[in-house]
Amino acid sequence: MNAGLLVRGVMRINPKNPTDAYVSLDETPSPLAQRKNPELQSYVVGNSSDIYICGKDSRNRAINSDVVAVKLLTRKAGRQLYKANRMGYDKRMDKITAQRRARLDRMADNVKNVNAEAASDDAPEPQTSNDSGARMPDLFGVVVAIITPNADRVFVGTLSNRLPAHRDSRASDNIPLGMLQFKPLDPAVPLMLVPKDSVPEIPHHKDVCAVRMESWPETSKYPMATYLKCLGQRGSVEIETELILEENGVSTEPFPPTVLRCLPKTPWKIPATELKSRTDLRTACIFTIDPPTARDLDDAVSCQQLPNGNVLIGVHIADVSFFVRPRTALDRMAQQRATTTYMVQRAYPMLPAVLCEDLCSLNPGVDRLAFSVMWEIEPESATVCSTWFGRTIISSACKLSYDDAQHVIDGGHLADSLACFEHTGVRVAPASQQRRTDIEASVLWFFCLSKIMRKRRFDDGALSLHSVRLSFDLDDNGQPIGCRTYDIKDSNRLIEEFMLLANMSVAARIEACFPDAALLRRHSPPLECRLDEVCRQLSHSGINIDTQSAGAISRSIQDITDPAIRYTVEEMLISPMQRAAYFSTHAVADRNDYRHYALNAPLYTHFTSPIRRYADVVVHRTLEASLAIYGNHVAADHPLLPPYFSPYFPQTAAAGSLTTSVNDARAVLIPKPEAIAGIAHQCNLRKDAAKKAQEASSTLFLVNYLTAAALRMDTPGVITQAIITKVKENGISFVTPMFGIDGIIYMDRMADRKGQVVSTDGRKWKLNMWSVKPASVTLVWKAVPQPSATPDASDPEHQLANMLSALVIDDTKHSVVELGCNDTAETITQTLRIFDKISVCIIPETSPPSVTVKLAMPYINN
Repeated sequence: MNAGLLVRGVMRINPKNPTDAYVSLDETPSPLAQRKNPELQSYVVGNSSDIYICGKDSRNRAINSDVVAVKLLTRKAGRQLYKANRMGYDKRMDKITAQRRARLDRMADNVKNVNAEAASDDAPEPQTSNDSGARMPDLFGVVVAIITPNADRVFVGTLSNRLPAHRDSRASDNIPLGMLQFKPLDPAVPLMLVPKDSVPEIPHHKDVCAVRMESWPETSKYPMATYLKCLGQRGSVEIETELILEENGVSTEPFPPTVLRCLPKTPWKIPATELKSRTDLRTACIFTIDPPTARDLDDAVSCQQLPNGNVLIGVHIADVSFFVRPRTALDRMAQQRATTTYMVQRAYPMLPAVLCEDLCSLNPGVDRLAFSVMWEIEPESATVCSTWFGRTIISSACKLSYDDAQHVIDGGHLADSLACFEHTGVRVAPASQQRRTDIEASVLWFFCLSKIMRKRRFDDGALSLHSVRLSFDLDDNGQPIGCRTYDIKDSNRLIEEFMLLANMSVAARIEACFPDAALLRRHSPPLECRLDEVCRQLSHSGINIDTQSAGAISRSIQDITDPAIRYTVEEMLISPMQRAAYFSTHAVADRNDYRHYALNAPLYTHFTSPIRRYADVVVHRTLEASLAIYGNHVAADHPLLPPYFSPYFPQTAAAGSLTTSVNDARAVLIPKPEAIAGIAHQCNLRKDAAKKAQEASSTLFLVNYLTAAALRMDTPGVITQAIITKVKENGISFVTPMFGIDGIIYMDRMADRKGQVVSTDGRKWKLNMWSVKPASVTLVWKAVPQPSATPDASDPEHQLANMLSALVIDDTKHSVVELGCNDTAETITQTLRIFDKISVCIIPETSPPSVTVKLAMPYINN
């Protein structure tokens, strides 16, 4: 690598076609590497083509998320390998396509007559391709070495006595005797071999087990694995939850004694040295706003009107770095976990409970250590005049829920039952009426300022795309009894604006002080090919999206007046967007590539949630080092940092209580740049895994909720409304606003073998014909006459029609839809386009947790 012959990046294997793999460079190629490989001269981290790794042999035993060293291939050699590698996949896809065409041929009886009929009714559509097809990669390579293996090497799957059927051609690859085959649930993970004598009892072939990947000899096609445990057969909430946790590397083990020994003894009180050296803000009106069930309160806010007409705004964050000291067992465990994982029924914390729920949590009425950012803000324009950073002591007055804050915004007052406190300077006492009034006034100030700040942020080019987030009500046994979409209120946005401001302010500060060793967060622009495809689809419906910038996309969305269409467009635009990622500033050469695309911010980091994110702990240490070395007198002419001085800021030293000497601040508190890159990689891995686990948990509980609803009604599934997001030759894509389910209803699966679909009115609807155009699909249905005029009350379809009012859920939140039923034959010709609403039947499957979505007739139109 020092010679420029190799580059480093992160491995990503395509789960839909495991022979395809890609490497994303996590650092700008060195000048020497660019000279050796001219195709890398224009490479932009996060915004350039990944390196295509041609086939499993070229991966050299690397798995997902390994940091690898890659040698680039010439384009000629790469194309040859690519064609050979794609040959098998293309043959499989051709076979699937042939099977689908055969099913379509069996489903359609009178295509010609109805096609002619439909052609006379519909205006011609522009002829545009819906599929971009497989695109030849720009860069090709082979893995030479694994630099940093993915630490999460526990996988779940099934064990079998049946060994892999295909042996490697190499004579040395003889599978030893006494082995079991482990088949992972994740298709991107290779088959493994498990010694039979290490398994106490051979599990049932349907049981799911957990193993840890161990050695993978160079001469072997399969890695060796160690058996860990049997989870049992899939289906129950408990086993599925354990499977999700194991599959995503979420630690559920108690913290070991070596970690617990790093914790302070309880009961704990703030040391006298901290009381003396920190800025004391305990008498200030500071409070938290969080969900009602939150226990890890890591951010608080304050607001004070100033004599000059401005306001002094403070964001106060739990000083977790005081307790989690560098190079300790506690620090290593926090880095390993990197984030708290939130499942539907419980959270799996990054830190021991004594920290995240007690000593670090900014609970009301107790003294807590904090890291504070304060701004003097001109209220008319919400412009920041000056900024102050410091280590502080605070005492939160109360814990407001979002509903409490919203009630104040709507003109109400704090409930008398809400516990409020006030620090007199000597002790904590119940809050006076004046303190309660101050809290209400602060909430209104925050609301007014946040509206101005939010408008300016989006006027300046920010972009926000919202997807459906579900909340569940659980019974005493942990089973879902209610499901609803999570509503964003003004009180949520109130807090969001000031947390964003704090993160941006700290990012500018640490980058100005340590330009080669700051842990920041960037967001790359969307994938161009996917974005172009979405825009082509939207253009067929008369919606034009300006993709020149995030702000241009945002303005295009705001021009859409129909809320349902705007929601659908946002859902469609999420797909091309890339995920934000942590990075070390030393790894990205061009400062312009630090940008956060969605926020349209030149610099951004995570500072406000150190209880649940290790990245924030690292940022706190960097900020502390900057205060130790520079105080508040850093880069006064920095374009992203306002003047540091205000007479209304605390008069104590900005450095506050430093945990190290000025001379040692950087060496003790800031890792080496290469180590920061490793921390960024680990935080990215764990954040993505936690998000995946959270989404899987939500799907699990949704499936169980829908299963219970279907059982109560004795029906196959739940009928709801869906909105079409794409029309393709092989099917229609959709999204359901009530449940956030998206997917494809394939043309060859549109109806059953008899051509029938789920009925919403007791009649049997048969699909007679379809006709696909670039932006529309025409379906012709026929209602088959019933043999008897009197419906059979025991017939499931008749029961479904009778129970329809309890099953049909639409975008008006569980409103009843009345459908007229008759017993005469009827033919319906329906042309569907993007944004059309259709009826679908969601059929839950508990093992594994998933849903099958079927088209239902007739359509529910509102």
